Amino acid sequence: MSQNLAPKYGLGTTISLVIGCVIGSGIFFKVDDILIAAQGNSLAGLIGWVVVGLSVVLGAISLAYYAILLPNEGGLIKYTQYRFGNKASFYVGWFYMCAYYPLLGAVLYTVAGIYIVNLLKEFMDFTPSFIHYSFVGFSCFVSLFYINIKKPSAGALVQSISTVIKVIPLALIAGIGIVSLFKGDVNELNTLSYAASTVSSNTSLFALASATFIPIAFTFDGWYVATQISGEVINPKRNLPLALIAGTSLVLVIYVFYYLGIVFGMGSDGVIAYGDAYITEFTREIASDFGAIVMQLVIIISVLGAGNAILIGALRVPYQLVNSGNSKHFLNVLKIDKKTNMPLNSAYLMFGLYTLMFVLYYFTSTNPLFVNANFELSNLPITFVYLINLSLYAGLFSLIKSGKISGNKWVKYSISSVAIFGAAIVLYGGITTSNSLLYIAVVSGILLFGTRFYKK
Repeated sequence: MSQNLAPKYGLGTTISLVIGCVIGSGIFFKVDDILIAAQGNSLAGLIGWVVVGLSVVLGAISLAYYAILLPNEGGLIKYTQYRFGNKASFYVGWFYMCAYYPLLGAVLYTVAGIYIVNLLKEFMDFTPSFIHYSFVGFSCFVSLFYINIKKPSAGALVQSISTVIKVIPLALIAGIGIVSLFKGDVNELNTLSYAASTVSSNTSLFALASATFIPIAFTFDGWYVATQISGEVINPKRNLPLALIAGTSLVLVIYVFYYLGIVFGMGSDGVIAYGDAYITEFTREIASDFGAIVMQLVIIISVLGAGNAILIGALRVPYQLVNSGNSKHFLNVLKIDKKTNMPLNSAYLMFGLYTLMFVLYYFTSTNPLFVNANFELSNLPITFVYLINLSLYAGLFSLIKSGKISGNKWVKYSISSVAIFGAAIVLYGGITTSNSLLYIAVVSGILLFGTRFYKK
């Protein structure tokens, strides 16, 4: 029999979860890739941010329709069940449980380990290796796991604090660039008007902008994780849609102005020249070596905050999968701890899967066979999830037509269409990457293994 978890998360926490899932390391280390894709044209990059960002916001609005119709826990698992039936819902939940959350989480915590170890290297004499990164990342994971299962409200507090900390430097950098523009301190070569005047005759501004869509789309990934705690959100029919829309909109504004601040301050050529180290050098220019160290700490907190946000959603997935009624019972994952109102067996299962993915990520990142083949384990989950999102956006058309979603039909159709476009961009990027056939084979194997647990 289906059971429910008690509401415990307010609107503010849910918005911070949306923002926290999105803002990790991507925004800090994708700007150079975006400008390279735009051939150094900052205006084309800005157009790319706006187009992709708006498609993400409209995607959030599209999922908000489902959240209003289905306010109980389950998130994308429940939405898929409602629109496409029990079997599709089971396989979505199975993939989330076995691959998406533990894989993405292991990657995020390992990335945090990389930044922590490299920061320590500035004060200690040692040569770091991937085993150091994995060990430190795993230690961070264990700490946040313990906090979230022993006192979920403390995990929510960690999420809120980390979100504030990571947003502050983004806002400051944005402010520096915008103030410089109004004061007239921006170098002419760094302005958008100069970028507009340098578009070559054999291409177009939109063509350059289109090339930035895929790297920008990946900086927005993760916002939909908040739907996994829908049943634990206070007044979810109101607060979850508001959180999805407000969270993605705030991220869009933060990203656009951060991008402008960096471009106005360093220029496209400067960002491209420094590569992934541009943010450290930018901070060093405006706040000396101390500022660079502070920025590294902020990036660490940012990545750990994203990892914590993913973890909050992950701990509930086995519980939600079995609670949906589509899976055979296993490991007593429906048992809820009376003290914390947490499905602890569900959480412990995810701990085991996270640990397995830490080992696999270490192996594929250090074994020459995988390294030489450019095999990137983190590519596995993202493309599949965007396929799910695209299907859900398309599934809205019949719901709109039948009147189950109220309001102007043509506005709703337009919103869903743009959301589909945004998801299709990411899908295209995932399908056309190297090793895509191997990724598809691995995903198929995971789903095939899950057939033994499906309950007709």
